[in-house]
Amino acid sequence: MGYDALVYGPLFCDVIFTGMDTFPTLGTEIFAQDLTIAIGGSAIIAAGLHRLGAKVGLIADLGNDRFSRIAADLLDELGIDRTLIRQHNYPLPQLTVALSYPHDRAFITRFEKPTEPPDLKEILREHPSRHLHVCSFLAAYDALNAVEIAHGAGTTVSFDPGWDEDALQDETIHRIAAEVDIFMPSRSELCYMMGEDDTETALHKALGRMSGGTIVMKNSAEGVLARSETQSITVPALPVTPIDTTGAGDAFDAGFIYGLVNDYSLEDCCRYGAVCGALATTAVGGATGTPTHEEVETWLSKLPS
Repeated sequence: MGYDALVYGPLFCDVIFTGMDTFPTLGTEIFAQDLTIAIGGSAIIAAGLHRLGAKVGLIADLGNDRFSRIAADLLDELGIDRTLIRQHNYPLPQLTVALSYPHDRAFITRFEKPTEPPDLKEILREHPSRHLHVCSFLAAYDALNAVEIAHGAGTTVSFDPGWDEDALQDETIHRIAAEVDIFMPSRSELCYMMGEDDTETALHKALGRMSGGTIVMKNSAEGVLARSETQSITVPALPVTPIDTTGAGDAFDAGFIYGLVNDYSLEDCCRYGAVCGALATTAVGGATGTPTHEEVETWLSKLPS
């Protein structure tokens, strides 16, 4: 096959503020100790997979605006294949400002959709891949019809919805979550979608809507829970001192998908992803701290089996 994995979703230019003592409130000003500009969104997953050694294609869009040019430069610096990224002759500024604290963060995002979505069916036909990852609810609406095409070609599909209250209650988001092979929400996203406060109840309800798929739920410092019809797996979080948690979930996704396309067991995929997600928090910017395969293996060798 042409690619180990295809990643579809919007990419962002991330402006990340760190080193704040408090959270801003209306009518006041606070100061950050540092500022980093990094690539964000779907590019974090693509960067993670690329750094691990996978051949990855990123399906995304760039415009002719300043932020798109910065994003293109950052992609090139990371060595990410831009073959499947469409370059438009109009502005398409996609920007996220992140206020990052050691154990959590807040975002303000500006997203602009291209005038026409990519032809995912044609891309899947022309660029075979073992796996397709749909990154964010923003990509799900265009990706729904491509899931059947992917499955018909023997390509597995995963979906990470991201947080948006309206989207998490949308029928299309629920449909794609039920049809993919791997659904990868956070605990808060899953519980909100299912209308449940209890984690196990939400997992059971979501699993009942899937057609033999697997739920891989990220639970921050509590680790990862994976559930399928035949397996129930818990993987604890790694003991690291976080600097910036921006993109940690995307880095986990990259590690999990790397394991998946290399035929790891479900538990080993979760463990591999957990290491990637944890190490990504030790640098500012989700793509900046993504580890190599050798670094992940070194960490895994130190962990109890």
